[in-house]
Amino acid sequence: MAFDDVLGNSRTKKKLKKSLQRKRIPNSLLFSGPEGVGKRDVALVLAKAMNCLEKEDDACGVCTSCRAIKSGNFPDVLVIFPEKNVLKIEQMREMKQTVYLKPMVGRKRVFIIDKAEKMNEEAANSVLKILEEPPSFTHIILITHNPYLILPTIKSRCQEVSFSQISKKDIERVLVDRGQDEEKARIIALLVRGNLKQAINLDWEDIQSLREKAWQLFDVLLKGKGVSSFVKDYAFRRRESIEAEFVQVLEILASFCRDLLLIKSTGNQNLLMNPDYESNLRDAEARLSLGQVLDFLVKIDSALYALERNVNVNLLVSSTLANMMGISYA
Repeated sequence: MAFDDVLGNSRTKKKLKKSLQRKRIPNSLLFSGPEGVGKRDVALVLAKAMNCLEKEDDACGVCTSCRAIKSGNFPDVLVIFPEKNVLKIEQMREMKQTVYLKPMVGRKRVFIIDKAEKMNEEAANSVLKILEEPPSFTHIILITHNPYLILPTIKSRCQEVSFSQISKKDIERVLVDRGQDEEKARIIALLVRGNLKQAINLDWEDIQSLREKAWQLFDVLLKGKGVSSFVKDYAFRRRESIEAEFVQVLEILASFCRDLLLIKSTGNQNLLMNPDYESNLRDAEARLSLGQVLDFLVKIDSALYALERNVNVNLLVSSTLANMMGISYA
C-alpha cells in the first residue's frame, strides 16, 4: 500500500510526501480527524516510506521492508492498540524500553499509537517524557479522532496532521465498485459522515431499520409528543453505542429536512435523498413552513457539532430532542 492507495486526504498525503523528500519528518506527530478516514493506513505508509529500500517519498510495497511492515513482522515498526479500551502505563513502558535503541534492521524506528485519546493519566505522562527528547532515529505517531481529549502538553510537543472526511462521492464510488446498488450506496454514504470503514461494514437491513426509527422520531418531534420513549431508549446505553447511532439518526433527520427543502423549492422528486419516503415527506412539507425546516436543520447541525466536542451524549440526546420539539406542524 502506497499513499495513493489510501482514499481521500490528498493534500495531507502530499504534504507528508514533501516532508519525506526534504527528510524533515517530525519525530512526534499527531494524526487527528474523523474515524474511518485512513489515519492508521497513512501512518503505516509513512512508516514504510521511512524504511523503504526503493523509494524516498513513498512506499514501494514490494521491498522486504515494506512487506515486513505490512505483515507486522518488522521489528522497528510497532503499532500499539488499547487493551480493553485503555492504553495503559505498561504498554508505554514497553515502548520506552526500545524507543532509545537504534533501529535493528531499518533506517527509522516508528511507534504508532492508535486511539491515543484512550491513554490513562499514567500512560499519558509516560509518553510525555518520551516526547520531550525523542532520539533522531525514532518517530512517534499518535492517532486520534478526538484531539480535544489529548493532553495539551502532549499536543504541544507534536506536529498535528489533520485528516478530513472522505467525500460522499468517493464513498459511493467505492461501494458501487464493490457491487452495491447505486441508490443504496448513496444512502449509506450519507449516513457515515466520511467514514469509509463503516460504510463498507454497514448492513443494509440495519440501515433500513435505522431510517424507519429516524422517521418515527421525526414524526413525533413534529407532532410535539411521544418523544419520551426515544429518550428512555438512549438513557441507559453505553456511550459508544449511543453516539454511533445518534449521529446516524441525526444525519438521516438532516436528509429528510434537505428533501423537504428540495420539494419546497423545486418539487423535483428525482433529486430526493430519500425517494422511498416521498409520500411521507410531501405530507410533512405541506404542514411545515420553510423557516421551520431551516430551524430544524440548524438544531441538527448544532447537535452534530456538540458530539464532535465530546459532550455528555446522554444529556445531549435529551436536550437536543427537547429543543427540536419546539418545531411542530403548522
